[in-house]
Amino acid sequence: MCYDVPRLLQRFESLGENCDLGVVQRAVGLEPLGLFRFAACNAPGVIALLRARFHPLGEPEDLWLDEVGPRREYWVKSRQFTFESHTNRYAPHDQAAVVRDGEIEKLRYLKSHLLRDLAQGRKLFVFKGTSELATIRRLAAQLQTHGPNCLLWVNVADEAHAAASVERDSSSLLRGFVSRFGTYDGNPSLPVEEWVSVCAHAYRLWRNEDAPKVPVDNLLAGAPGTGSCRWLATAPAVTRGLHEPSLPGGILFEHRLGTEEPAAVCHAQLPISGGGNFVFSAWVRIPKACRAHHIGLLLPGFSTTATWSVDLKARGPWQRAWVRANVSSGGGTIACELIAAGTAGEVFYSAGWCLERGTRPSGYGFVF
Repeated sequence: MCYDVPRLLQRFESLGENCDLGVVQRAVGLEPLGLFRFAACNAPGVIALLRARFHPLGEPEDLWLDEVGPRREYWVKSRQFTFESHTNRYAPHDQAAVVRDGEIEKLRYLKSHLLRDLAQGRKLFVFKGTSELATIRRLAAQLQTHGPNCLLWVNVADEAHAAASVERDSSSLLRGFVSRFGTYDGNPSLPVEEWVSVCAHAYRLWRNEDAPKVPVDNLLAGAPGTGSCRWLATAPAVTRGLHEPSLPGGILFEHRLGTEEPAAVCHAQLPISGGGNFVFSAWVRIPKACRAHHIGLLLPGFSTTATWSVDLKARGPWQRAWVRANVSSGGGTIACELIAAGTAGEVFYSAGWCLERGTRPSGYGFVF
């Protein structure tokens, strides 16, 4: 058994300040719908929207488009509220009138969907960002006017509050802490594993029960040299197993890079019966002094359908990466590769290798 991290994160929905929670959900293989998932809105703005039951947000008289950034992405913005959201549509390729009509329909649907969730009280709503505690308490109180709701406020850890911790402020407000907020200059960088831990602890306080669990069939289970799985170090890199425990569990590997170019550093191969979706995940720890400039996972020979790469800005703690591929029924064997690029001689570590059937990584290696 392991924690069912995707199922856990499905119980949480963002109310702002930006898309950190939405990116964390993507990092565990989820793509839920949500009005605020990839939107920006400050706490007073969320209070105003809740008080107005989201009207007239997204109506033709309220909505306008703004071209943002060097790629000229259309952002949909409200004239009355501090709400703005990505569209993932771009001025050089998409007609503004078509985008605007589509956003009106999308926002109408997401508003009604959110109002139903608020009335049912079956999700833990999350506001991430710096704000006055009094404002957050007003936000939690406003949620209560819609139904039996609870708010998780996520802020940056300090001397009194450790990263990945959660405390109860009241029956309708929980306070969680992470080491840093996300940055989005290039690839997203945020402490995904801390967020998952915060959600697990908040779930316990909210529901008075442990985070959900699920059986996991790790096809790579077993030590090197046992069973049908073959473990191979890939020259010129050097990989060796260390006889010491790792936080995520499984075999702890030390990898020493042998070339500047992207190349496999470790490889596991095993026979499979039948095709379908497979997910390969592994935990990686990059020492602060390591100068690797790419680390990722691959199921070579098969079409990658989704992936979450190693965050090179997260040096020191363990983090999980994964890749999903559709494997043809006649494949016969499957290989799992850890690939890396960087200065020859640099060292990093991996553990908790897991190959499972399915479309999302289960949560193997998470310890709360």
